[in-house]
Amino acid sequence: MSNTWVGVYTLMDCYPVQETYIKNSTVTTSTRFINLELGISDPNVFSPPTTCQSARLERMADLSLYVFFSP
Repeated sequence: MSNTWVGVYTLMDCYPVQETYIKNSTVTTSTRFINLELGISDPNVFSPPTTCQSARLERMADLSLYVFFSP
């Protein structure tokens, strides 16, 4: 069985309402989004935490994936 992702969006403005990820018959993750507001109120949420400042990047066997390691 392959992985499946389903997203539900509002008709107007395409706001995400729910997403569901199904890995197999025993693993399903569902997330609902509420109280959405237009824009980003705190752009610092995209800044990595200070504990990641010394992390090093290493390429995995699958060349399309990268992993960050903290010392």
